[in-house]
Amino acid sequence: MQLVILVTFMVILFGGCATKDVTLDVDNKINDLSLPQRSVMYINDNNKIVDMNFSSQLKKEYLEKYFSVWDKNFSPSDKDTVFWGLSSKRGFGESKRYQNDGFLDEIKFNSDVDSYPSMNDYGIMVKTANVRVVPSDKPRFSTRDGYPFDRWQNSLIFAFTPIRIVHQDITKEWVLIQSSFVSGWVKFDEVAKIHKKDMQFLMKSKNFVVPMRDNIPLYYKDKFIVQARIGMLFQKANNRIYGYYRNTDGVAVRIPFSYDESLFGDFPLPFTQSNIANIADSLNLQNYGWGGMYGNRDCSAFIRDVLMNVGIFLPRNSLAQVNAGKSSPYSSYMALPKDNDEKLELIKNNALPFRTIFWLKGHIMLYIGEYNNEPIVMHDVWGIKSSDGLNILGGISITTLTPGSEQNGLNSPPSLLDRIEAINIIVK
Repeated sequence: MQLVILVTFMVILFGGCATKDVTLDVDNKINDLSLPQRSVMYINDNNKIVDMNFSSQLKKEYLEKYFSVWDKNFSPSDKDTVFWGLSSKRGFGESKRYQNDGFLDEIKFNSDVDSYPSMNDYGIMVKTANVRVVPSDKPRFSTRDGYPFDRWQNSLIFAFTPIRIVHQDITKEWVLIQSSFVSGWVKFDEVAKIHKKDMQFLMKSKNFVVPMRDNIPLYYKDKFIVQARIGMLFQKANNRIYGYYRNTDGVAVRIPFSYDESLFGDFPLPFTQSNIANIADSLNLQNYGWGGMYGNRDCSAFIRDVLMNVGIFLPRNSLAQVNAGKSSPYSSYMALPKDNDEKLELIKNNALPFRTIFWLKGHIMLYIGEYNNEPIVMHDVWGIKSSDGLNILGGISITTLTPGSEQNGLNSPPSLLDRIEAINIIVK
């Protein structure tokens, strides 16, 4: 079987994923003009894994991690882990001016660190929300022209994700939540407490589905509730899928959605190259979003949301994602040598298309095969610096590891190939 993927062949890169004060732009030139601007890639689906026991095991382990914050033995993270953003140096706000000390003092006061943890409630997200490092919508940029890298934007968390509500700020506008993959501040009306019976109904369920494309509107009694996103998990029962809304008491109420079954697939999808490729391609050309800003994805969110559909649970940031190969029984971590020839040989001999992620500091990419005997990657990127200044990509792109190599001079900046340090081969 062959799968045809239509993609725009972007030839300039780099982006990144939200971490603590990491500079993600790379000095690289936009000169890989030999590559076609539009390309058709044919993927041989010759790496099928159809063993039902294997798929069931992936599902079991994924759901255990997904619901882990509802475990009775859960304990909240320590203060240093939770409140690291309060020790950040003064940055720049939306006006491109330094944040004033009074503003920072107010955020610290509102965080009420001494009372942490002030809550311990089982909860669920009722809206897709930005997870903030501090209880504020205001951005913090490391430099005056640091957009879009708001260091207080931690992640996007999808509606109906299980959470534990562990703290609230002085104003009670914000609550601090922990999920299986991220923690931080969200607005109080974006979450709801959940009854034990609803938790059990979810955790004991055997049937879940995933959206097969992004941004599918879902309605309850003709009222819009949420957009179903790639990376979300929906419980299915009685030929319906379910979500939740927050009632006036702040408690989650389960509601059914009418939905188009052709737009959803049973979770997990069979672990095949074509399934991963189709999901990845459905997101092709979407805009870049540092830490999930504007509802978009960054590099690690793209990887995480794509691979969850086949039952692979990955952490939120890029370093943790590649390191997952060290402990997962289904993956293989491989540190790469510094010599590029040796590096390429190891990649070509070991990397599996749509099942291997490449890591360099601050960035992660999905290996999708070879083009003209060169490794090709798909990744979510912001922009690059060149002799002409910063060139914005701002989206999911497909590139070589050495874009513009035919025009680079002796003093050319390091390429992606130069900087890749490790790979994680998933289900080797």
